[in-house]
Amino acid sequence: MYRLAVLIVVVVMPVVSVAGYGSVASGVAFAPAVSDSSAVGFKVAGVKVLPNDVSAFVSPVRDLNGDACALVKVVAPADFAFSSPLGIVKRRNEVGEIWLYLPQGSKLLTIKHPRWGVLRNYRFEKPLEGHVVYELEIDIPKPPAVVERDTVVLTRTVTDTVVVSKRKKRRPRLELRAHALFTAAFHPGGPSWGVMVGVFRRHGFYLHAQADLRRVGATVGNCDEDGFLPGDGVKPYYTGRVRRSNFAVTAGLAHRLCPWLGLFYGGGYGRSDVAWQLAASEGGGYVLNGGLSRRGVAAEAGVLFSYKRLCVSASALTLAGRQWQAVVGVGIRIL
Repeated sequence: MYRLAVLIVVVVMPVVSVAGYGSVASGVAFAPAVSDSSAVGFKVAGVKVLPNDVSAFVSPVRDLNGDACALVKVVAPADFAFSSPLGIVKRRNEVGEIWLYLPQGSKLLTIKHPRWGVLRNYRFEKPLEGHVVYELEIDIPKPPAVVERDTVVLTRTVTDTVVVSKRKKRRPRLELRAHALFTAAFHPGGPSWGVMVGVFRRHGFYLHAQADLRRVGATVGNCDEDGFLPGDGVKPYYTGRVRRSNFAVTAGLAHRLCPWLGLFYGGGYGRSDVAWQLAASEGGGYVLNGGLSRRGVAAEAGVLFSYKRLCVSASALTLAGRQWQAVVGVGIRIL
């Protein structure tokens, strides 16, 4: 009986021990980890290679083994955090994106956000390659629309319409000014000397007279520009002496454009006579050269500069459109 009891104990104890071990083992077994992306408030929109981006090639970042890293540019706000089984060598926050330098061969990336949760072990389609730039775009939740309500109070106000006629603003009345100038006109056979007077407020007039203070005197006839007398086919002999006489008078309007600048223009009469002396064998005397002489309508236009009491003028004068003269003047303001 004693031996039978011992045998029962020996046979039963291993069974109990095995059963107990089995129950203990089943109690400490680990359930597999499950990543539920439905609870994450963001998602990865896509990953693509940027073949034209040489950021990782020009300025490479190397891992502990000295190998060049892959550069992943994450288009997301800066409050995102990242981790990888092979580690993250370097992170840079740029404008609108985050630069992650990952060791080549990396396949997984965990993305974290303090508000929208964790997307664990996002798997790239292919292992990352060194010197290559990738773009990872993250879609984040759009903020909910906020509706603000205001209370509108409707009131009725009785108003009267008053018509006010605006009076046209009048320009200030300018003081009367008068200028007197000594002028010099430059032309063939010149110069001529003259005086000019201008009187105006905003608008006014001017008068200009000039002469070279010479006279042709009495003439015995006329000749053309080449010296031929009328009805004579043979050119007479001349001594080479020439007499000239120039005279012009113009008057017109003057306008003040600004305190220091005025404009004047007008018309009048002018003449420029040229006489050649005949040789003694031809009877002597002077003949008027009609081809070189100018008589008729004169026109003038110019500007007047004034500073304090000093004034300067510059103008152009023409006789019948056939002779042109450059005229300058210097004078003072007398009013």
